[in-house]
Amino acid sequence: MELFTPWDPEEKVALAISGGVDSMVLYQLLNTVYKETYDTLLLLHVNHGQRTASFDEAEYIVDMAQRNGQLCETVTLDILSAEFSQEKARVARYDFFGEMMVRHGASVLLTAHHLDDQYETILHALLTGRHLPGRMGIPVQRHMVDYTIVRPLIDASRTEIVDYATAHDVVYFEDETNVRTDYTRNYIRHRLMPQIRESRHLHEQQLLRVQQDMTDVDALLKDRADAFLARYNTHIDRRVFNQERRIVRLYILTTWLAAHGEVPRRRHIESILDAIESDIPNASFETGAVSIVLSYDLVLKVQSQNEKMEMLEIYGDGTYHFNGYKITAHMADSYYPLIVRTKSEGDRMAVPGTGRKKLSRIFIDNKVPADERCRMPVVVDKNRQIIALGEIYNIMDSKEKKRQLIIEKEFTNEPEK
Repeated sequence: MELFTPWDPEEKVALAISGGVDSMVLYQLLNTVYKETYDTLLLLHVNHGQRTASFDEAEYIVDMAQRNGQLCETVTLDILSAEFSQEKARVARYDFFGEMMVRHGASVLLTAHHLDDQYETILHALLTGRHLPGRMGIPVQRHMVDYTIVRPLIDASRTEIVDYATAHDVVYFEDETNVRTDYTRNYIRHRLMPQIRESRHLHEQQLLRVQQDMTDVDALLKDRADAFLARYNTHIDRRVFNQERRIVRLYILTTWLAAHGEVPRRRHIESILDAIESDIPNASFETGAVSIVLSYDLVLKVQSQNEKMEMLEIYGDGTYHFNGYKITAHMADSYYPLIVRTKSEGDRMAVPGTGRKKLSRIFIDNKVPADERCRMPVVVDKNRQIIALGEIYNIMDSKEKKRQLIIEKEFTNEPEK
């Protein structure tokens, strides 16, 4: 059986070994035919702790590694049966793998995903609405921060793997939970895939073409989103945004948020798209470290309360956001640019009917909390004169000036009715 082996003979590789037929066959191949393709082989085994037999299986794998002169690191997950889920187990497994890869200086992590896993993953993505955004299916390689994940068996079918195990007397263990169909992936494996294979009009190989097509579509949509966002920074023209096709808008929002490390679920993005497309004038949607804020004709990306902006430049009319404040400017061109910043030592401003006054004194007189003083917007005109301080003083907010500069605290956690 041929393996995909992109690593170098000098590298230390690790194998995620479960004890199932796929990982045990991969181990047998690495220990025989492909023994010269790497320098050192490290085994990593995760016992989910949900079956009595899993403890005996873990002991067998450790003993097997010792017999072959290899190191095997194991862990038993501390997840109660009532709280166990496939997603929790997957996250815990990869946390363990990542820790071990760094500890042992391994550069490549091998997993035993095969062609049937690929088919099931693609079908799962299609039927659960997870086909976009992002690449479909299992990548043959995935580059992590400290190591690379490689799937050497990704082109081999499960039938080929089982046949190899039989021909070479490979010992492996069957997980009885794999036949249960209350897990979505197991349902696809045992209920859908057999029906597809029995039909002479359906061909499972076409799923690979769907994967490639969707990968190309994903790349095109990412390019389109990048080109759109190149014209904007902290805010987007709502009307122009809505002129794009909905799938493009989905990618624009996803890309925008990804720049802050946020990857919301698609249904959350869809709810934001619905609001942007509606006639709701103001709304705010929390997405982890940032919020997407609707403000009339604008869609804005606002940092969370735990982050602080130090400066914002305003070059024209519009609505802007700064440390939890909404700043609306409708001024003559001669006033721009404005600088919005936080307080500086020695700042003074002209207070109507009082004269020039230190900001520190204004904060004290108005009983502004210390943490708020560091966040409150100080607006400076192009002549470096302070013309506004949060909601406290604003020389542009007068009857004569016709409210050309409005500063107000944001309270937009719920859409307006």
